[in-house]
Amino acid sequence: MTTACKYANSEIFEHSKLTSMYDKNGTTNNDVTRVTNLQKKIKSARFLISAAMLVMTMIFATAFFKNNTNNNNEEMPQQQEQKRRLSEEEEVGPITAALHKAQGEGEDSFKVLFLITTLSEYDTGTRGTTANSDRLARVLLPILTSGVSSMIDRGWQVDVYLVLGYKELKPERRQMIVDALPDGVGLEVWEDAMPLYYKRKRLAQREPEKDQVLELASHGLSRQHRYVVKDKLYEYDFFACFEDDMRVTSDHMMNFLEMSSQIESLIHTAEKNQDEKAHVKNESTRDGSTRETPSDNAPVGNDVVDDPLTIQALKRVIPGFLRVEALDDRFESHQLRNGVLDEFTFKEKVPAHPEYGSSSASNWIDPNVCCAEDEPGRGNMKPNPVSNDIILWETNIGAAGVRKYPEPLGWMGAMPVQDIADVGSFWSGYGNIFGDALKSRPRRVDQTLGQQAGFMATRSQILFFDEICPGGFLPPYEDDQQWKGDSLQRHAVEFWSGGFQLFGQCLLNRVLSLDPKRFERQLLYHTANNKQRTKGKKLFVRANDFLGQLHTVKERAEKSIGVE
Repeated sequence: MTTACKYANSEIFEHSKLTSMYDKNGTTNNDVTRVTNLQKKIKSARFLISAAMLVMTMIFATAFFKNNTNNNNEEMPQQQEQKRRLSEEEEVGPITAALHKAQGEGEDSFKVLFLITTLSEYDTGTRGTTANSDRLARVLLPILTSGVSSMIDRGWQVDVYLVLGYKELKPERRQMIVDALPDGVGLEVWEDAMPLYYKRKRLAQREPEKDQVLELASHGLSRQHRYVVKDKLYEYDFFACFEDDMRVTSDHMMNFLEMSSQIESLIHTAEKNQDEKAHVKNESTRDGSTRETPSDNAPVGNDVVDDPLTIQALKRVIPGFLRVEALDDRFESHQLRNGVLDEFTFKEKVPAHPEYGSSSASNWIDPNVCCAEDEPGRGNMKPNPVSNDIILWETNIGAAGVRKYPEPLGWMGAMPVQDIADVGSFWSGYGNIFGDALKSRPRRVDQTLGQQAGFMATRSQILFFDEICPGGFLPPYEDDQQWKGDSLQRHAVEFWSGGFQLFGQCLLNRVLSLDPKRFERQLLYHTANNKQRTKGKKLFVRANDFLGQLHTVKERAEKSIGVE
C-alpha cells in the first residue's frame, strides 16, 4: 500500500507495470488484486478531479477572455490614436500635426502652457507708469483672462505658469487669479524667481572678487521661463512665453501654427525636388552677372524677389510679431496729436500703397483682433479702438524688405536679421532709394530690430531652437565658449524674452504676411500702452501705413523682375 501511494502521481501508475513490479518483488495475487482495486479507485478519483479542474479552468478562461476583451476594446482607440498621431507626424511633419490637433482633429485635446514673467506686483512709477498702481489686477489679469478664454473657446486644454520677480503671492491674491480664470485652467506660480549673480567688473572676470556680493539679476527674470519649458517640454503641445503686459490670444497662436505649417510643407516639397529647393510658380530668370553683390556678410544681395529656397534656408524662417499700442489721444497733451502720425518715417521715399495705407478706403486691419476692449477700458487700454489707432514704434520701412515665397505662403515682409543669416529679400532701400539718409541695410539696430516681448512655439520648434542656438536655447547654459562662465552676464531682458536670441544668435528669419487678415494676427498689443508717451514721436507709424509701405516695396520688387 505504501508502494502504491508512493507512485500514485508517477508515470508508472499502470496496472501492467504495477503487476510486473510486484511479481518481481515476490508479492501475492491478493496483494496485486488490492493494488489493482486501489488503482481503479484512485484513477476514478483522478478523473473526477481532472474534470472539475477542467470545468474551473474553462470558467476562469471565459471570464478572463471577456475581461481582456473589454480592456482591449477600451485600449484600442487610444492605441490607434497614438499610432495615427505618429503616422501623421511622419507624413506631414510635427508642426502640421500640432496644427491639426489645434483644429480639433483626433481624440486628444491640444495642450497649451501659457507662461508669463512679471517683475513687480505694483508699478514703481518709472517708464510712464503710476507709482503703487496695482499691476497684477490692472495689467496682468485682464489680458491673462481674455487670452486664456480665447484658447478655451477653441476646446484647448490650457495651464498658466506665472514666474514672479517678487517674493510672495499672498493666498488672497492667488485666489483672485484662480477666480478670474475659466474653469479647468491649471495655475502654477514660481515665487521669488529672480536669479542672483556676481556682476562682473570686466569681461574676462570668471570668479567674484573679495569685495563682491550677490546681486539680484532683474534682467535675468525672463530667462527663468526656459527652465519651466525644459521641465514640461513633453507635457504640452505648444508654449507661449511672454511679458506680463502682452495680449496673446488663440488667433495669434492659430495664425502662427498655420504659417509655420506652410513653411514646413515647403521644406517637404524641397526635399522631394531634385535640386532640393522650393520654387514659386513661373519664377523669374535673371542673369547672375546683374545681381547685386552683398555689401556686408550676407550670403545674398538685397535684390532677391522670387529666388528658389533651399531646405536649410526654409528651416530658418519663422513667423514674426510686432508690438503695437492703441493710440489714446484722450489726453490733450498727447505728443501724437495734430497730424504727427501723418508724417511717418520715409513717407516721401516709400509712400503707403493707395490700396492699403491709412488714407485708403479698403484693406485696413481689424483692430479687434489685437486690441479689442469694451467700455470703460481696463487698466491703460483704450476702449473701442479703430483701425487707424493701432500704432507701432519698434521698426520702420527702412529696415524691412519683401519676398515672394512659394504658395501657400505668398508675399512676405522680411524683418531685420543678422547679415550672415539673411535668406534673402528685396530691401526697401534697394537702388539707393534713401540716399544719404540710409546708405546700408539696418541689421541689429535696436531702434528698428522689432522686439516682440516673447515667443511662441511647438515642442518640435523648441527642440530645433535648442539644436541651432549657440550654447543652447534651453538650460543648463554650460557652454563656456558661448556663455563665458555665466549666461546672466552679457544679455539683457530683450535677449531672453524679446526674441533677440532667436533672430540674433540663432539666426532665424522672421516674416510678416502682406495679407491684412494674417498681418493683423501678427500684431501683439502692449497693453501698458505707455510707449506712445515715453518714446520719441518720430518712431511711431500706423500699422496700416506700415503695411501700405510694404505693399509699395512689393510693387517695386515685381517691377524689378519684369512684372507690371
